[in-house]
Amino acid sequence: MDPDTNTEKPSDARRKKHYKQLLVILFVIFNVAVIFWTAKKEFTRDQAVEPPVNLPWWLLVPALLSFLVAVCAEIYKYNLLIERFTKQKNLTLARQTVLIGRYYDNITPSAIGGQPMQILHMRKHGVPSEFAAMIPVIGFVSTQLAFVLLCFLMILVGKSLVLSDVVYAAAYIGIFFYAFFPVSIVSCALAPKFTHRLVSGALSLLAKLHIIKDVEKTREKVFGEVEKYAKCIKSVIYDKKLLGKVMGLSVLYQLGMVSIPFFVVTAFGGGIGYFPATFTCIAILAAIAFIPTPGNAGAAEGSFYLVFATLPSGNTFWPMIVWRLLTYYAFIAAGAITYLEMGLKRKK
Repeated sequence: MDPDTNTEKPSDARRKKHYKQLLVILFVIFNVAVIFWTAKKEFTRDQAVEPPVNLPWWLLVPALLSFLVAVCAEIYKYNLLIERFTKQKNLTLARQTVLIGRYYDNITPSAIGGQPMQILHMRKHGVPSEFAAMIPVIGFVSTQLAFVLLCFLMILVGKSLVLSDVVYAAAYIGIFFYAFFPVSIVSCALAPKFTHRLVSGALSLLAKLHIIKDVEKTREKVFGEVEKYAKCIKSVIYDKKLLGKVMGLSVLYQLGMVSIPFFVVTAFGGGIGYFPATFTCIAILAAIAFIPTPGNAGAAEGSFYLVFATLPSGNTFWPMIVWRLLTYYAFIAAGAITYLEMGLKRKK
């Protein structure tokens, strides 16, 4: 056999490199187009709205800082988890993983795309498979539980502060959705006997349906993976110092995001207080949790009108655009920029 048969020519390698670079550029352009198209669809009105040119834009700095604090808290949390399981700090990988996850969370229905892409990204960058699978799960569980904690705080002290009794009542349904999956995952990790019986029952059913053939071999493989995942979760739960940091950073992320509407409304002249705005935002997010649209589009704008309608002028157009930019489109843009950054690094 000719030893050069499987050798790639330099011209072919360059052609493939240029092809990948072109794909990255087209991908970024596609994302920009999606952002503009979605923004136009969401915010276009029959009558033109004059831009608030006289607004002192520095008043929006607290809203921007709130967003940045939230994102940095999430990145640092992932960095802690990566260090815990791989024994190495990797802030760049943590940042890319967070932004890629939030990007896919915001473009897929019910935010189902984030964790799979985070797992894939970390596996590509050398994180062992079981850790690459568990870090996003732990990140997701902690973020969801942090929001549930804020919901309980809203129920205990914020009922009179929420601006709508209907939204407050609907929030109870959303709290169940938020709590179900993280509580189930933690319960399975802490109750291995119950988990084994549950998995065994599921495998037996799949065998009867002829979906799997070798039940014992499949059971041994599945139990091995379940034990690895349970060990990872318990290692975080039993490490009180790490657990405190992870949950603290998750609460900080959630607080940062639900504080943005207050700062935006305040910048545009609204007189709403911080706690009514924040507790109402928590109730709204819980109430629309089960809306299966990317980024809760449609339901989010209609529901958050409760907060923005407190503006004295009644003009909610530009405040809602600024809020949506910081809480939704910014993550899409950051994800696109992250892909461009990785493409340029591969080029170098």
